[in-house]
Amino acid sequence: MKKIVVLTVLALASQAVAIFAGEPESKQVVAPPPPPPPEFFRANEFDIGAFGTYATGIGSGNNAGKLHGWGGGMDFTYWFPWKYAGVRFQGTGLSISGGGGSRTVTLFPGLTEPVTVKGGGGSVPAGIITSDFLLRYPLDEVWPGVHLAPYMYVGFGGILLGGGGEGRTVSQTFTVTNDATGQTRDVTVTGRGVNRLRNNFGTDRVLGHVGGGLEYRFTPHIGLFGEVGFDFPNGASNNFLQTNFGLRYAF
Repeated sequence: MKKIVVLTVLALASQAVAIFAGEPESKQVVAPPPPPPPEFFRANEFDIGAFGTYATGIGSGNNAGKLHGWGGGMDFTYWFPWKYAGVRFQGTGLSISGGGGSRTVTLFPGLTEPVTVKGGGGSVPAGIITSDFLLRYPLDEVWPGVHLAPYMYVGFGGILLGGGGEGRTVSQTFTVTNDATGQTRDVTVTGRGVNRLRNNFGTDRVLGHVGGGLEYRFTPHIGLFGEVGFDFPNGASNNFLQTNFGLRYAF
């Protein structure tokens, strides 16, 4: 009888424990949120670029449009904590041709007929250095997946001219006829060839710099860019366009 009472009490106690303890707690696994997509254009970014360049004169002078040159350079850019603005230092080396060749001139107005002379061409090495302030707008902020950023810049710098184009002599021989006597005489005129670029600029000059471009990022670190800048040293005959196309690496 006692055994029956004890067993009954134990059974009731076990049921009470189960009721008050509630159902067994189930283990739930929560998946972590996916990582944010990488930014292709970032704040506090430092970029290094290398590019090829083409320059052509666009001033109003007689020789401006005939100036052109090829070269290359590098730029170094820092984007502020506000990633839409930054500063840049850019250096370019060029070999600029002055547009020589044949042309018709009158050596002594009123005494001689126009003659064809050659010279005044050649090339001059030049360096262009600029410091710029930049503004950009990454389009992937409104079009996800389009990692393209148009940008614009304004700044100042200088053009440094190397030697070349001077010291070479040109000469032209022509015949002068005396209308009164009919006598003729050969006359040789000798001059010094001067490069058109040297003729326009004269010496090293400070210049203003303004332009814009596009940069496309294949990865957050590697990009391709193209830009066109307008450089104006001084005087309409000295202005020229500088077109750059190259690669950038962003740290």
